[in-house]
Amino acid sequence: MPIQFKDKLKMRDITNHKLSCQPCQSSDIQSVMDINESTLPENYPLFFYEQILERYPDSFLIVSLKDQPSVRIGYIMWRIERGPSSFGLDYVKKGHLVSLAVLPRYRRLGAASLLLKESMKIIQKYNVSEYVLEVRVSNTGAVRLYEEVLQFEKIRIIGHYYRDGEDAFYLSHKYDPFNQNAPHSVGMLDDEIFQYYYKHNQGHLCYKCPNCQHILVKGLSYSYPGSIHPNDPSIIKCAFCNQDNSKFSISQGQFDMRILKK
Repeated sequence: MPIQFKDKLKMRDITNHKLSCQPCQSSDIQSVMDINESTLPENYPLFFYEQILERYPDSFLIVSLKDQPSVRIGYIMWRIERGPSSFGLDYVKKGHLVSLAVLPRYRRLGAASLLLKESMKIIQKYNVSEYVLEVRVSNTGAVRLYEEVLQFEKIRIIGHYYRDGEDAFYLSHKYDPFNQNAPHSVGMLDDEIFQYYYKHNQGHLCYKCPNCQHILVKGLSYSYPGSIHPNDPSIIKCAFCNQDNSKFSISQGQFDMRILKK
């Protein structure tokens, strides 16, 4: 039975933008490396891509424009591994998301969603029981996509996971072809996330959108007062309500949970 996804987000119809998803070939690796190096701080050497392609060829997909098939606009890579289940005591086979990237000018067209949905269906040939991934705690848009469309759950926080020191949410999705799992059965709650940072003397990293009150986590580059110049016009759009919030106000602690909880 195929994986069922909940299209809760009001995302544009990907078919209107004529996107095409297909397996990566050896000739595509340079394009994939160019996308990776222009969009993500986590880069990999050539042999790493070749290794993924050799070991898990069906898990390595690229997305292109149908009317320009030579134009690669994004990619996704998974590896297959075994480890303890996020949902019990079993030792299970997992699909672990290695990397996902889409060129900035082609974002918000549904390319990431297409890559995820197609690849998660395809790698069922490896008989995985769970899908797992890490995502920056400040990447609210990606977190929402994983949680609300693909039913991933926040399992834990991995401290200093990224090279620049930012933490990651470890997310997991249990393959449930008969839809028997209760939603959000083990995932972290907002208060658990705040308590984690509070106990680590990092309560200042948690803030709430002043419009919708969803919990958000700051990136380290704007986590302290003084990290953003008062004349900086940068905004951070809330992924839940599309509210534009001033990065300067966020850095100043105006919306910090430790203040709002008083």
